[in-house]
Amino acid sequence: MNALGQTPLLEDAPVVDTRHRDGVALLEIRNPPVNALNRRVRRALLDVLMAVRDDADTQAVVIASAGRMFSGGGDLREVGQPDPPGSTPLGELAELVERFPKPVVVALQGKSIGGGVLLAMACHARVGAHDALLALPELNLGFVPGAGGTQRLPRLVGVEAALRTVVLAQPMDAATALAAGLLDAVVPEDGDLRNTAAAHALAIAQGRLPWRRTAEQAVPGGAASEALIAHHRALATERWADREAAQDAITLIALAAERPFDQGAQQERETYLRLAASEQTQGLVAAFFAARDPNRIQKA
Repeated sequence: MNALGQTPLLEDAPVVDTRHRDGVALLEIRNPPVNALNRRVRRALLDVLMAVRDDADTQAVVIASAGRMFSGGGDLREVGQPDPPGSTPLGELAELVERFPKPVVVALQGKSIGGGVLLAMACHARVGAHDALLALPELNLGFVPGAGGTQRLPRLVGVEAALRTVVLAQPMDAATALAAGLLDAVVPEDGDLRNTAAAHALAIAQGRLPWRRTAEQAVPGGAASEALIAHHRALATERWADREAAQDAITLIALAAERPFDQGAQQERETYLRLAASEQTQGLVAAFFAARDPNRIQKA
């Protein structure tokens, strides 16, 4: 067992399985038990995307996961640690997906937490199962969503809904996410999630549905009022006390409606790195692991 309580995969076991059907490449993440988007998974996704990009028979891509949940997020052992040479940070993977020359649709079942949502928002459409639940709980550990998440989320749902999701740590179920604009479609309990996502991806590739890159979208409703921002700053102080990340998250989310995506994403990256390396975040992450296995000493 590793520090996350996971059974390590064999080194030669694929963490991303690829299948092709009717012009669609299905990329299935297989990293039990929670399909964490660790360095190995991110690198595997990068390699597979590069392969299908040049495949003339592939018109579109669907990213899915094995098991009952899409992803429990990133590997917390990587928080605050430098990326090794040759690794693929989640922000770079998200940018690759968003700029991919073929439509990429994500199929979300069960929980999608943190990095799972960040990757999904970079896709060109999001199809959820009836039991989909999307959450960005990063403030619990003292840092802000990264990988462009604070800039993409307001472009999909507007500033106020983004503040509720991040600053108040309110998850969205499938119906709420669909109404807010975080999901593009929801599959009923008796439906087929992957077939629906594949059909959606082909419809984009064939021009029957719009091709939307999240970073290029305007924020619905435009900039937030000073009163709305002040209200959420007060709520953040009440809930998070002196946790710096909460106020930083509000600043970043508001920035999405005021600056181009690249500028906001750069400020987010600087903020994330500063917070992730802070004593507060490192202490919260250590406490997270200790609560799950108090006899284990967590090593970076």
